[in-house]
Amino acid sequence: MRRREGWLEKLYRFRGIALLIGIPLLLVALLLVVMPHRSGKGVAKSLTPDTFSRAAVKMDTIPAGQGSEKYCIIFDAGSTGSRVHVYKFLQKGGQLDLQSDTFEQLKPGLSSYADAPEEAAKSLIPLLETALKTVPTELQASTKIKLGATAGLRLLPEGKADIILGHVLKFLKTYPFQLDDKLGVTILDGADEGAFAWLTLNYLLGHLGEAEEKTVAAIDLGGGSVQQAFAIKPQDASKAPPGYITQLSGGGRAYSVYVHSYLGFGLMAGRAAVLSWEEAKAANPCVLADHQGAYEYGGMKYELIAHPAGPTYDACSKLVKVVLRQDLACGAPQQCAFNGAWGGGAKPSAFYVSSYFWDRATDAGIIGDKAAITWVLKPNDFSAAASKACSSSVSTLSQHFPNVEASQAPYLCLDLTFLHTLLTEGFRIKEGSDVSLVKRVKYQAQEIEAAWPLGAAINLL
Repeated sequence: MRRREGWLEKLYRFRGIALLIGIPLLLVALLLVVMPHRSGKGVAKSLTPDTFSRAAVKMDTIPAGQGSEKYCIIFDAGSTGSRVHVYKFLQKGGQLDLQSDTFEQLKPGLSSYADAPEEAAKSLIPLLETALKTVPTELQASTKIKLGATAGLRLLPEGKADIILGHVLKFLKTYPFQLDDKLGVTILDGADEGAFAWLTLNYLLGHLGEAEEKTVAAIDLGGGSVQQAFAIKPQDASKAPPGYITQLSGGGRAYSVYVHSYLGFGLMAGRAAVLSWEEAKAANPCVLADHQGAYEYGGMKYELIAHPAGPTYDACSKLVKVVLRQDLACGAPQQCAFNGAWGGGAKPSAFYVSSYFWDRATDAGIIGDKAAITWVLKPNDFSAAASKACSSSVSTLSQHFPNVEASQAPYLCLDLTFLHTLLTEGFRIKEGSDVSLVKRVKYQAQEIEAAWPLGAAINLL
C-alpha cells in the first residue's frame, strides 16, 4: 500500500515551480513597499490647460535640488503696451514652486496697429528675444507660450482685432516654443483677468488657504478696463446676481470670488470717455487752459478744448462722476457700484490697487521712495494731488510734478481726478481708508509683479 505524501514532501517535489511563482511575487511586494507614494497634495482643482479656466493651483515649496525645471511664457497684450513674463518653476508631481519671473515690456500696444496687423506681430520681436535668451535651448520645444490680449483689442472696431491676432498667431508659430493653434492667442475675458490677478496677489502675499476676510481685494487699472476681485462668504455669494461669482481654489480652500471687469473704464479709455462727453465737448473742465491738441485712443481722436475759466478739481470730479454712470440700476438696490454693475455687497477689509494707480501715484510724487515696490496711501492723497494739478498750466506743471513725462503732463489733472473718483465714488472706498499700492511683491527673496499673467501661467502648466 502506497504511503500518502506529506505537504513538505510535495513542496520539495514541486520546488522549481514554487520558486518560479514565488520570486516574482516577492519582488512585486518589495517594490510596493519602497515606492514613494503621492500624497495627492499640490493640485487644488483639476485644470483645463487649453483655456484660461478660473482655477487655482496650490504651490508648495519644493526643496532645492528636487523637481524638474519648467518654463512658461505669457504675453500680456494691453491697450498701451505689450509685456512678456517668462516664469521659471520647479515642478514635482502636482506641485509648482515659482523660482523667477523675467519681465520685459514695450510700447505701443497691439491695438495701435489697427490698420497694420503685420507690424503688430513684428512689434513682439524684442519680447520674443527676451524669451529665447531666458529659456534654455533644450527646453524651448516643451515650453508653453500664450498671448492674452486685454481691453485695448476688445475695444477695436469689429474684425480688426481678429485680423491682428491671426497675424500674431502665424508669427509666433515661427518660434520654437509650444503654441496651441486654437487657444494660444486669444482675447482674454475681463472676468478671467480679474480672477487671475486676485489669485496671483493672494498667492504672493501668502493668503491662500485663509478665511475670506483675511484675503485682500485686488483692483487692477489697465488702459482699457478696470477689474475688481475679492472673496466673499458663501452665503453672500448665493444671493449674488448672475455672472459675478467665480469659484476658485487655493491653499486647500474653496473661495467664492466676486469678479467684475468694467470695460471702457481703464485710464486711457476713461480719458476718452471724459473728453467725449457731449455736454463737455466744447469746454472741458479737466483740460488744462493752455493746452491745445487732440487725444488719440482706439483709432479715434478727441479734441482737447479747455473751459474758458480753466480747469478745477471740483468741476472735473463732477464730470467724472457723471461719466461713471452711477445712476444706472444693477438689480441689487443699495449695492450698485457704477455703470450698472453690482458692487459685491459687503466690502473687503484690505484693498490692493495696481498698474496705472501706481504709475500716476509715481508721477504725482505720492510715492516717497523711488525704490519702493509697495506703498500705503489714502484716496484723498489722489484728490490733493489732483487739486494741485488742475490749478496748474502745462507750462508750470513740471514745477510741481517733476516726475511726470511731458507726453502725460496735459492729462494729469484728468487722470488723478479719475483715480480718486473711481476709488471713492465707483468702488466706495472711504477717503480715510488705507489703500495699498502694489507694483511688485517680495516672494522668496524675489520681486514678482502682482498681475494676472502668473495666475495664467499656473493654469497653463
